[in-house]
Amino acid sequence: MTKMIATFLRTALGIALFPLTLWNITMNHRNKINPPGNIIKTKKSNIHVILEGEGPDVVILESGLGSISIDWSEIQPKVSKSAKVLSYDRGNYGWSKTRRQALTALDYVEELKELLEKVDLQPPYVLVGHSFGGLIMRLYASLYPEQVKGLLLVDAVHENQYAPSNQNRGFKWLVTFGYVTSLIGLPRIVKQKAGRKFLGGEKNHYLNYTGYTLGAYQTIYQEYMDIAISADQLKNAKPLLSNLPVTVLSSNNPEERWVQQQLLLSKLTARTEHIQTDKGHSIHLEDPFVVTNAIIKLLSTGESRNA
Repeated sequence: MTKMIATFLRTALGIALFPLTLWNITMNHRNKINPPGNIIKTKKSNIHVILEGEGPDVVILESGLGSISIDWSEIQPKVSKSAKVLSYDRGNYGWSKTRRQALTALDYVEELKELLEKVDLQPPYVLVGHSFGGLIMRLYASLYPEQVKGLLLVDAVHENQYAPSNQNRGFKWLVTFGYVTSLIGLPRIVKQKAGRKFLGGEKNHYLNYTGYTLGAYQTIYQEYMDIAISADQLKNAKPLLSNLPVTVLSSNNPEERWVQQQLLLSKLTARTEHIQTDKGHSIHLEDPFVVTNAIIKLLSTGESRNA
């Protein structure tokens, strides 16, 4: 199904079942929660940003497909004792709003660069990316190598994962279904949040709002529909600098293709460290300690990059 057809069906359902549309919009408004951070305006977006910490070092946290800034709520406060730390909601996730027509990795890199200038965070940066966020962070490090002192990939996807033959057709159907029926609130009725279903602790209540916004379903759908373009953007980018410190944290995913792709990531530079964990895909939620330690280690390792 093309984007045009999906959008047409979404609109047609919204009109035909207008009472459900009105109910869904009312529920969105009723469940709205004030953002924990601040809204920063860029040329094409209003971006929700959480910025903590002091000091000369800067850490950027990039979430995976469907996830938002509060994914890092167990890590950001701890790392902020050693550096300035920024997490944010990209696209229309969370409390952010964008007018961008394309949501590829390159679009996000360009927007992140503008955002960092807006909040006056000067390089060099330690970039941290989970899953699809790892692909975005790799592209940033490739395009702006002089700005990056370290890179942490948290069970990040490899670009080969998004080759047409490798794409998860079941997941593609799910995000398309969510997008097409989001206006009438069917995902809310069947309790199918866009992205993460559970965070735990006091942060979990945020998902009852952010998990059902129209923007969340639109963004996860558009990101996945453009995923092959994002992969090609990385394939066509320059290799990372050979002396860039990189840490690859891998999950316990036993799938052979995933294991091989993690091994490819472990060879990105001459200074890449590969750490195999016994955790699932969301290592930063299951074991914040190992992710926090990896970030702090990169903060110190990056000092000797040019030695």
